[in-house]
Amino acid sequence: MVPDVLYKERVSAIVQIPALKEQTYGRDLSDMLQKRMTFDEALAMESLTIMTRQRLKIVRDKLYSELDEAEVLL
Repeated sequence: MVPDVLYKERVSAIVQIPALKEQTYGRDLSDMLQKRMTFDEALAMESLTIMTRQRLKIVRDKLYSELDEAEVLL
C-alpha cells in the first residue's frame, strides 16, 4: 500500500458521494461507470429508459452540487 503522504499534494478537495439506493440509483451509476461513460454520454442514450436517465440526472446534480460546495484543502 502506498502512503497517503505521496498523494497529499495532488488532492485539492474531498467530495462525499451521496448515499444511493442500491437497487436503482446505485445500479444505474455502477452500470454507467463500468461502461466507462460520462453522464452526458449516458443521458444521450435513447436505449436507456426514461427512469434510468432521470435517476442519472439526479445523481449527476447531487455530485455536481457536492463539487460546487467542496472546500479546497490547503
